[in-house]
Amino acid sequence: MATAPGRVEIPLPHRRAGHCGSGALRDLLEFHGLSWGDEPLSEGLVFGLGAGLGFAYVELPGMDPPLYLVGRTGGLERDICANLGIDLDLRQTDDPVEGWAVLRAALDAGRPTMVWADIRHLEYLRVRLQMTMHDIVITGYDEGEGVAFVADNDRDEIQRCSLEALARARHSEGFPRPNRHGTWLMEFPRRLPHPKETVRRAVVAAVANMHTGGESLQAAPDALGLAGAASLAAGFDGWPERFGDDLDAAMRGLRVFVVKAGTGGALFRSLHARFLHDAGDLLDDAGLTEAGRVYDELAEAWAAAAEAPSHAEARPHVVRAAELEAAGVAAMERWLG
Repeated sequence: MATAPGRVEIPLPHRRAGHCGSGALRDLLEFHGLSWGDEPLSEGLVFGLGAGLGFAYVELPGMDPPLYLVGRTGGLERDICANLGIDLDLRQTDDPVEGWAVLRAALDAGRPTMVWADIRHLEYLRVRLQMTMHDIVITGYDEGEGVAFVADNDRDEIQRCSLEALARARHSEGFPRPNRHGTWLMEFPRRLPHPKETVRRAVVAAVANMHTGGESLQAAPDALGLAGAASLAAGFDGWPERFGDDLDAAMRGLRVFVVKAGTGGALFRSLHARFLHDAGDLLDDAGLTEAGRVYDELAEAWAAAAEAPSHAEARPHVVRAAELEAAGVAAMERWLG
């Protein structure tokens, strides 16, 4: 709502989240009053409804860290919108004036709006790393003070960010690719689609992701999905020889990609577990709940591997995690019949 000339502040319900995309969409769904019950959808349920489960593992000798590991698909946010009937227009431009005009028009209309932003330029985060496709929700602005109001999964409260810094964050050439003032213009439905069909579509897509790799990095097929998990486990014994003096950097990278990089703390497996548990409760379905238990165990295995004090101590957890990746997919396939 407009509160003064040049000032808009929209009251968005916001809580800290494990991941930027699923957290932002959770907040927006709650703002629009969309749920299948009296309580808002959990972040895990939103993550799973976008079939976010994925896997990619790539070794990058000579880089720091010398590997890349990710447990979600690249199309998570789009797929959440598609599965929940949210009309999406991802608007991009290289013109900063146009980029601000598109965002401001949405805010002036009373719609909190998700945008892409490079974390390096967001003043309140104070980080040196680059990630241009970090999802944040802009809830308003004050042109007199020169600030925007930002809901970020990494912070409990709404943050203030200078309009200049926000403009830099929204037009960054950094990793993984230019974000070009990406603005997620969404039209939310009056109600969510039927839960049983919606959950089933999401599980079908999650299984497919793990068999085919889903939308991810440009990588060889054996680096993606279940094949990628098996490849990581099979090659883990050889890390000391392959990485040499960079072994410590590889182990730090494992911890960052599993625990720290906006993954919900366990390579997104804890978020997927919550999806299966919540869906099981929603549909009163023991098969989904049983699959959720497998992903609970999988989340624990990945977290144990990442937190292990040495390569040797991490090995059994990595091997177990790869076994449970296959077991989790099998459990979802049993539910699908």
